Amino acid sequence: MMKRTMYRIIAVAALFGLVATGVQAQRFTVEEMFPEEPDPFMGNWRGRWSEEEDVDPEITAQVISLGRDRYEIRLAPMLFMRARPLVTIEARAEDGVLRFDEQHYHGEIRGDRFTGGRGRGRTTFEMTRCTYAPPRLGAPPPENAIVLFDGTNLDAWENTENWEIVDDAVMALPDSDDLVSKQSFKDVKLHVEFRTPYQPTERGQSRGNSGVFLQDIYEVQVLDSYGLEGYYDECGALYKVSAPYVNATLPPAEWQTFEITYRAARFDEDGEVVDYPRMTVLHNGYIVQHEQAMPWRTAWRERDRLQPPPTEPGPIRLQSHRAYYVQFRNVWLVELD
Repeated sequence: MMKRTMYRIIAVAALFGLVATGVQAQRFTVEEMFPEEPDPFMGNWRGRWSEEEDVDPEITAQVISLGRDRYEIRLAPMLFMRARPLVTIEARAEDGVLRFDEQHYHGEIRGDRFTGGRGRGRTTFEMTRCTYAPPRLGAPPPENAIVLFDGTNLDAWENTENWEIVDDAVMALPDSDDLVSKQSFKDVKLHVEFRTPYQPTERGQSRGNSGVFLQDIYEVQVLDSYGLEGYYDECGALYKVSAPYVNATLPPAEWQTFEITYRAARFDEDGEVVDYPRMTVLHNGYIVQHEQAMPWRTAWRERDRLQPPPTEPGPIRLQSHRAYYVQFRNVWLVELD
């Protein structure tokens, strides 16, 4: 296990290496990407409007860090729902307070209170921080489970170079290849916990990009999608096949869970596909995919996506995606009949 000072050296070395190759560099140390103290504003907030609002009295907010004391604030009726935002506003924190006043909404976050209102009338709101713990976080493997990673070693995996165990998690360092399980599987129920790094000045696919692959081919996307719309290339998506039903992503640096039930393709006696692979995914306890058929493989180019599904078992694969520092822990599965 490497010391924190060594991580800082690796991060600096990675910075120069990535600049030399023309790839956008990561400008964060590991301590900054997984801070011990949470951001004072970022996260989920929940509360209620004043009595004047009696139709949709609940109000929530997601506050996303954009770096350099700037934040995006999304007010909506409910969390983890396909609820249209009431308003999305960018604001800058000053002197320990985050304030905004635009688009008919005003508010401020000061300490543990988020207060504000709509228009210039009496309709106001008050919210407090909402910390959500996924119900299956830390779930122990059952007796019939195959444990792929319990925090102690990487004996169940190949391509372990440049992956490091940090506390009870494994983390991809620069120039690492995907972790590939030594065993191969078809139908499984897979439990995996992950967290994405805090990289506030990165955007889109550059924030904590990774993935969990079943049968070596079909990906459930891992990404820092906190506060985004939940498209087909964001966290909980079956990459370029199916967007998640809801965006259940938690803020970066918080531990999250996937519970994935995977059913491999079925073939007739002539080897023709009679049913494509199917996946059900629970993200932090929310159903984001349900028996979703996978009519094509996970691949960047169309000709690769259109290849037929595999007939043989394949490994579980945890994507490194080159220097994104995503961490995984508590990885186990149960083979299904």
